Amino acid sequence: MGMSLRVLHIQDHTIPELSGYAVRSHAVVTQQRALGIDARVVSSARHPHCGQRSETLQGVEFHRTAQPQGVLSKWELKVPLLRERPMTAALTRRILEVAREFRPHLLHAHSPIFNGWAARRAARTLNIPYVYEIRAFWEDDAVDKRKISEGGFVYSRVRAAETSICRGAGAVTTICSGLRDDLVGRGLAPDKVHVIPNGVDADRFRPLPRDAALAARHGLGDQRVIGFVGSFFRYEGLPLLVEAFASVLRVFPDTRLVLLGGGEDEQAVRNAVDRRMLSGHVLLPGRVPHAEVDAWYSLLDLLVYPRLSVRLTELVTPLKPLEAAAAGKSLLGSDVGGVKEILARVGCERLCKAGSVESLATAIKLWLGTDPTVLRQEQESMRRAAQDHCSWRAAIARILPVYEGLCPAALTTQARSTVAR
Repeated sequence: MGMSLRVLHIQDHTIPELSGYAVRSHAVVTQQRALGIDARVVSSARHPHCGQRSETLQGVEFHRTAQPQGVLSKWELKVPLLRERPMTAALTRRILEVAREFRPHLLHAHSPIFNGWAARRAARTLNIPYVYEIRAFWEDDAVDKRKISEGGFVYSRVRAAETSICRGAGAVTTICSGLRDDLVGRGLAPDKVHVIPNGVDADRFRPLPRDAALAARHGLGDQRVIGFVGSFFRYEGLPLLVEAFASVLRVFPDTRLVLLGGGEDEQAVRNAVDRRMLSGHVLLPGRVPHAEVDAWYSLLDLLVYPRLSVRLTELVTPLKPLEAAAAGKSLLGSDVGGVKEILARVGCERLCKAGSVESLATAIKLWLGTDPTVLRQEQESMRRAAQDHCSWRAAIARILPVYEGLCPAALTTQARSTVAR
């Protein structure tokens, strides 16, 4: 066995927090450890305070960054970029502190940009390379949250700074082709930007018998159930789904809609339900414990992803469709770039026009009117694709040639054999 490659990951937030970001973050680290890499994590001050400087969860060492106190005035805390400066400085110090004991061969920073900033500063001090992984562009998310304006001063400054961080990195990875193409369009060398896509835990997400007790508890009988599982961001288009369901219900009255989760657009969703007087047909369970998600998937027949067309959704792929496909569910998504890319990975061709209530309602009705035998064939085909070609292990193994190029002497024999395959 050769010397173990030591990688220090810099992440925004981690388990036990529940989010797509945390799921991917943990999959990256655990799969790398399974491949013989000594991977550990420093989380930013944005991770909820747990009262510990370091902790071990599910076999992974997490080093926490304390929230800086009393650094900025109240008005400074309202200014984008300025308010993040103390947090970035604190994260840089924590990386260097952990690195003195861990002695990593390289740093692997995961977006947002503030983690990239901290990694670049720390890597220069340590004289080691860093990899920067982009899952979305912070400025596009900030536009969707109405914090900044697209093309404005802050937007342009962040975009330029992130491009600079990418140029200084030993390698850049993205979760999908849309993000990679954008970076190459900025002038980054194509062979420097690598797609390490999202994956799925096929051992966990698999077809399950319908949870009759959960269905009875929430008044779900034998109706077919249309569903959404995830965070209620504005760009997810959930009020539009409610409007479309009102049209569906007039033709297929024995159906139900379940929207599982919560977030910034929750009130708009509830308003749409009230406006259409659908409270008896739409179920909003809120956020549920992670362990209960599988049981909810067992009740859902069609998972819908009606994302609106904004720059973020055109570039970024969601994670949840892979879980639904592995669980043997039907999928339907809008025709934005990120959704199309992720659905194509499992061979799903059911799409509707983004932002169109009529197109979404028509697509749902078409699914409801499709022969059940045909639907079962579609579901089985997507399930096999998710399990055979979209595992986290296969996805994360793609990073090994990148590491090989930066630290060829440090890969273990086990990891090197994976690179060779």
